[in-house]
Amino acid sequence: MSEIQTFEASQIFSMIAVSCLWGITNPFISRGTKTSTPVSSDISLLLKPFYELKNFIQNWRFSIPFLFNQLASILFMALVVNLPLSMTVICVNSLTFVITALTGAALGEAPLSKNTILGTFLVLFGVILITV
Repeated sequence: MSEIQTFEASQIFSMIAVSCLWGITNPFISRGTKTSTPVSSDISLLLKPFYELKNFIQNWRFSIPFLFNQLASILFMALVVNLPLSMTVICVNSLTFVITALTGAALGEAPLSKNTILGTFLVLFGVILITV
């Protein structure tokens, strides 16, 4: 028989932190891509990466959320190494979806429908069942 896995408070907090970093940065990254300027096709292939990097740094609406998003990816890898894979991935990805939907709605991207709200509560209920 398999043992029932429970998480410590610090592990649950870590999963919530990664989910928040991913979920909050996703709508901001989406907004930031709308303000980026493409690199001209007239630039040589050798110089193009430098122009791309310059655009990345100059477009702070994209680069700052992107860097926080990548920090969350590094933290997620640490979670996956130290916690049960099947439960960690489900919890973090589910919570990320919920936080992305809530953040997007708060930023005025799309209002939350009744189905989205119901789905959010079902996801949260499922995550609570898994982690507690």
